[in-house]
Amino acid sequence: MSKSTEADRVFNGIVTDILAGAIRPRERLSERELVSRFKVSRTPVREATKRLLERGFIETGPRGVAVVVDVSSEELRQLYALRLQLESTAAREIVANITPPEIVALKQINKEFKQALEQRDLVRMLEVRADFHALLGRATRNRWLGEVLVMLRDKAYVVRHYHWQDFHRASATLDIHNQMIKALEARDTELFVQLVCQQISAAIATYENRLQAPSWSASANAAPVVAKTPRPAQPPGRATSKTVKPKPAGKPARGKAIA
Repeated sequence: MSKSTEADRVFNGIVTDILAGAIRPRERLSERELVSRFKVSRTPVREATKRLLERGFIETGPRGVAVVVDVSSEELRQLYALRLQLESTAAREIVANITPPEIVALKQINKEFKQALEQRDLVRMLEVRADFHALLGRATRNRWLGEVLVMLRDKAYVVRHYHWQDFHRASATLDIHNQMIKALEARDTELFVQLVCQQISAAIATYENRLQAPSWSASANAAPVVAKTPRPAQPPGRATSKTVKPKPAGKPARGKAIA
């Protein structure tokens, strides 16, 4: 496997863990643990770390070590206010430009989301939802708008993870996606825009209120959802581990983050 492909695998694995909450905000990234987990040399790990820095997933913390970015509540409110503006604009472009085959593809993606939901597989849910919104982004027929929306969704990983810890909220996402598809089939612009904004507003409102909603286990006696790619434990007997020192952001790398 080429070094570039190894770096892609490391990058995507770390992003998946961040999006799923297996790696938490302000948590340090250990180079030694990443090398051990992905069975690669330090070179692809450092390349992946550089890419994470460029994409805004990590930052340079105390003593130059890499830590997962922690977005403040005020920053999240600003982020979601911007998302509402851009997503509503994108929604109108989507209704005008989406094709019947793309709508069929959305239906298939939503079936996969339902399967992941039934299996309580949060990582898979995040991946499938990314596919859903990536397709919608392409349907705008505006490359720049689509890329900006993906970037903003990536920044909102904390809200998404919290929002989907409850069975009913996760199920509501499935229902709203089905309603969005029906609105697209009917070419109902106003309804589609309304549904898009409703979903975004509900997520940030739930996160801000920190509501004590029913847990996964309270719904049909289901076990709590867990990420299926947990971060490996620190080797016994090792009090400290070498942490990654990210290099300054330079020329953007060619990785594809999970949206």
